[in-house]
Amino acid sequence: METPVSDPALWASVSDLLVQMLNFLTGDRWSLRFRARAPGLKRLAPAPLRLPLHRPKDVCLFSGGLDSYIGAIDLLEKKRSSLLVSHYWDGVTSAHQSLCADRLEKAYPKSDLIHLRARVGFPTGAVPTSSGENSLRGRSFLFFALAALAADAIDDDVTIHVPENGLISLNVPLDPLRLGSLSTRTTHPYYMARWNELLGQLGIRAKLHNRYRHQTKGEMAAGCENKPLLMKTAKDTMSCSSPAKARWVKAPPQHCGHCVPCLIRRASLQVGLGSDPTTYTLPDLHARPLDAAKAEGEHIRAFQLAIAQLRTRPSRARFRIHQPGPLNDLPDELLQYEAVYVNGLNEVDALVRGVVVKPMG
Repeated sequence: METPVSDPALWASVSDLLVQMLNFLTGDRWSLRFRARAPGLKRLAPAPLRLPLHRPKDVCLFSGGLDSYIGAIDLLEKKRSSLLVSHYWDGVTSAHQSLCADRLEKAYPKSDLIHLRARVGFPTGAVPTSSGENSLRGRSFLFFALAALAADAIDDDVTIHVPENGLISLNVPLDPLRLGSLSTRTTHPYYMARWNELLGQLGIRAKLHNRYRHQTKGEMAAGCENKPLLMKTAKDTMSCSSPAKARWVKAPPQHCGHCVPCLIRRASLQVGLGSDPTTYTLPDLHARPLDAAKAEGEHIRAFQLAIAQLRTRPSRARFRIHQPGPLNDLPDELLQYEAVYVNGLNEVDALVRGVVVKPMG
């Protein structure tokens, strides 16, 4: 890939690191080249004539999901001046981001909350490819880049918060078929450490931080600094990987209830809040036998098998946490990552235990 930049020498100096990051994130093999931007293009956008002085100490990624919502609540409860940064592409994501931000603005009217939203991407077919590649597994690079851009504009030491539960951050594959490009590494500790290395080499005074990396999603919900608000508004967040698929059963876009993010969400709200007000396309997992050959049962069966394997050999957890990527940078945190993996699976076990899934074939 060749990219026009304002300082080719600077970007060339971090090229090897960028390739390492993108290879790890996507499972592809990247090659990068940088060239000078067109001489007449001095800035990406004209600077506004008047801009209110606002230098928040915290930038927080805000996806519209449950984890980022809890992260924003916890920052606001600590009276931290915060800039929420969102990226959206489809209407469902956009609607939930706006709705969640509105809930926060009403709950914290005296806060310095600012919500920055961006829609960055190419229309379908604008970038021709020989393979028809259309996956989104590299999108977290864009998310982090937008947050870094916002942090750099603040021109101060800034923490970029990446609120994500530890089970999803590690994202240990449930089965061998989910290795590689089918298992995202969006907030994996190794990837985030490389991002902090990149920011330092670029001279950007910001650092990515996930304070929830050792917590399950249920522990995040249970420990939320404003639990009454979360109980009232958790239903407005969106965790599902494919909410638009609800149209297949003539329902509005909503949580499917059976994908990996939905299952972790359902388990966490039961553990953390004691109830789950979310509407799911598949509302009752126990109502009837599910088919492992179909989407409704595929991930439930995968969780059940991973849980059964862990129960048979608990010691395998210390090895499984290394499967998605290296944790060599974090020797002091290995026990905590092992614990969050085991505890996260136990949360889901309480949800799917007793669910009947017919095996494939």
